[in-house]
Amino acid sequence: MSIATGTKLGPYEIVGALGAGGMGEVYRARDSKLDRPVAIKVLSAQFSSDQERLQRFEQEARAASALNHPNIVTIHDVGRQNGTSYLAMEFVDGKNLREMLDAGGLTMKKTLAIAAQVADGLAKAHAAGIVHRDLKPENIMITGDGLVKILDFGLAKLVPGVAVGSDAAATAVVPATHPGMVLGTVGYMSPEQARGATVDFRSDQFSLGTVLYEMLTGKRPFQRESSAQTMAAIIEDEPQPVTELNPKTPPPVRWIVERCLAKEPDERYASTRDLARDLQRVRDHLSEASSGSVLGLAATAASPARKRWGPMAAGMTVALGLGLLLGAVVFHTRPAEPPVMQNLTFSGADWDPAAAPDGRSVVFGSGRDGKDRIWLKQLGSGGEVPITQGPDGSARLSPDGSMIVFTHTEGGKAWICRAAVVGGELRRLAEGRAPDWSPDGKQIAFVRGSSIWAVSPDGSGAHELHHMESPDTAVRALRWSPNAQWIAVESIAGGITSENVTFSLLSPDGKQFVDVKPAFPGGDISSVTWIANDEVIYARSVSVSSIGPVNTGASRLIRQKVPTGPASVLLWLPGGTSIVEPLGPGRLVLDNIMSRENVREVSLEKGAKKTESERWLTHGSSVDRQPFYSPDSAWVVFTSNRSGNLDIWEVSTHDGTVRRLTDDPADDWDPTFTPDGKLLWTSHRSGNFEIWMAEADGSGAHQVSHDGVDAENPTATVDGWVIYNSGNPKQRGLWKARADGSQARRLVPGITNWPEASPDGRYVLATTGNTSIGVYRVADGSEVAKIAINSVDPRPVGNGRAKWMPDGKTVLFVTSGANAATVIYAQDFIPGQDTSSSRRLVLSDPDRAPETFAISRDGKRLVFGVIDVQSNLLTLSGVAGITK
Repeated sequence: MSIATGTKLGPYEIVGALGAGGMGEVYRARDSKLDRPVAIKVLSAQFSSDQERLQRFEQEARAASALNHPNIVTIHDVGRQNGTSYLAMEFVDGKNLREMLDAGGLTMKKTLAIAAQVADGLAKAHAAGIVHRDLKPENIMITGDGLVKILDFGLAKLVPGVAVGSDAAATAVVPATHPGMVLGTVGYMSPEQARGATVDFRSDQFSLGTVLYEMLTGKRPFQRESSAQTMAAIIEDEPQPVTELNPKTPPPVRWIVERCLAKEPDERYASTRDLARDLQRVRDHLSEASSGSVLGLAATAASPARKRWGPMAAGMTVALGLGLLLGAVVFHTRPAEPPVMQNLTFSGADWDPAAAPDGRSVVFGSGRDGKDRIWLKQLGSGGEVPITQGPDGSARLSPDGSMIVFTHTEGGKAWICRAAVVGGELRRLAEGRAPDWSPDGKQIAFVRGSSIWAVSPDGSGAHELHHMESPDTAVRALRWSPNAQWIAVESIAGGITSENVTFSLLSPDGKQFVDVKPAFPGGDISSVTWIANDEVIYARSVSVSSIGPVNTGASRLIRQKVPTGPASVLLWLPGGTSIVEPLGPGRLVLDNIMSRENVREVSLEKGAKKTESERWLTHGSSVDRQPFYSPDSAWVVFTSNRSGNLDIWEVSTHDGTVRRLTDDPADDWDPTFTPDGKLLWTSHRSGNFEIWMAEADGSGAHQVSHDGVDAENPTATVDGWVIYNSGNPKQRGLWKARADGSQARRLVPGITNWPEASPDGRYVLATTGNTSIGVYRVADGSEVAKIAINSVDPRPVGNGRAKWMPDGKTVLFVTSGANAATVIYAQDFIPGQDTSSSRRLVLSDPDRAPETFAISRDGKRLVFGVIDVQSNLLTLSGVAGITK
């Protein structure tokens, strides 16, 4: 089946043919909605009437769309038009591995770079319970900058028996094969595939070993004259040793290949993550591996060839005996001890550590006594003392350890200030925030508005280095590299969402600005800290929904070469982290942010006694937030991490019964109900945040928005509009669409957050930049009112979230009061009028501060999330690769 150029399949216009693979043909196309190139895979005509092949085609979409990883091609959409089934996927501009192999041999460095990325992508799929089963050079694409993308999960099969969790079963896929059926590509399949036996993730390891063998030698390990002979060789024969074909292959690489090509699955890796780590370790230490140094690989533990040759050792020469002795030493190398984690502070309100150059003290921010200021801790004695008056934060020590530079807030403005660590008065240098010293101590970089500036330590010579391209990009931290060639810039663009968290490299002369993609999928990232002139470390939350103090899971501590080098996970951390600092050789200091949140209900009726009108609807150690009443107020839906990742749950307001409404390995949050009782929420299950809708019990889920980057915070009107916020830089703002996604158009451009439709459907409110609440007409997006938030605390949780009272004449919103406690205010709403004088306090309780909240349909009850954030400093010892 050939599709002509110009043909349209849904919103996609065919541009030209790319090739054929698996069960379909692949075309280049243009997405008319988002104006971007995509690849379209179309099921071949001879298969279109085959129900099993149709099932497998849809299975590919479900399996691949559930995976979110930089080395796995992203599936955007699946559809069917005029009998033609298709799926739209990320267009990868590059060459497949087959083309690269046909063009000539690969260097060892390039080979390992490709193999390590393939293993990393497979490890993600295997952790989700998905096996590729057709890995081959044709299904491995490499972009111009060396990024690998695994294609074609058309033969993927969800492995039964995988528990649901953060990395668990991705989707309810029905196996598309029967016992004894052989699927895969001859020459790259595993022995168990060739026999038609049951396969698991270790089958993909064998296929990767076959591909790696071909990259190293230029020859397929089991290629014979016919397919039948090739399959027999896979089952019975050992391949020619790699070193006979490529004598320059380092021993650790040979061991990895041998283990992957073991005939018995039990002799391969117990985890593909271990395989990925071994490849990464050899890739990162290639010179040592080539010289014969022992790298402590997991692969050395079970080479199948050695198991067979071991009994013949008695007849070998002395030289071979010495080799076996060396092998025994290697095989029994004890694994490295894991890093030791210890608490450094215990107040629950400590953050932003900065280590002294000699590693003997740490300065940090703390609000333990009710005022944010800078404290000093001596690691030897353990003493802790405040060294500034506050409100202060973001302290950084000078290269000689005698001075600190920090952000001081006064008169509604942020100032870059300097002070001696012990004694001395505060000195203002410039208006701005988030400072950092240059390595020679002669300059201080800082942030002012949407720009990055520099100033001398005496306050002279302030000048702009770089102006951020987008004015709504908030720079959160700056860090000079040790050789002063770069300044790492950590930022978030266009509102509070993980889709827009990133970091970049800025040259101190301001002439170069290089974007760096954070490694591994996830949520918020900490500030980026240098551990070498070309290498950084940072923490990234595993949950894509973890932003700021509301942390819903663990974090990875990531080590990454920059600007475009490889990355690896050093270790996993509990909770979130905003700063990681080297403290000395093998030692780190960091802040660890742990949060729990529970749902509480209160009565708004006058005269109700507090003891009778307040109760916990949930009360435990999970993060339960974003509550919303069902239309009859009999249930409260909320998002929770109690299942291992974020899902939508509901609790009965009558008897406390708790039920889960969504069950997907992706994050589901932002739950709400449409006026007619449909469940509406935000989900990351398509690969990016989009708006989804289902029946009240979670059944019949379908995607509403097709933003392609970041659609969040849905709300619905009585006349059937779904309104949501887009963080897409090309179309940022408030959007509205019908429940089926049709008639989508932008209402309000710019930064908007947390929209809420009025009860009559005429208006929608949204927070703009966390400083005010705008009210807009749903019909045309025109602004009819603006409510100033006037927050006192610059860091309140949930600042600016707002809701309508049922009469549509009052707006409730979260902000901070005069004592910096988070509170809920009410303010009258009259289109076109300033009603700030009518503001009145609704809820204020410093022990039960609201973060997110909702109002019952009758206006008599309020439900809110009570957040408890604990932030303490930790030290890590024994971390490999860390130097001061």
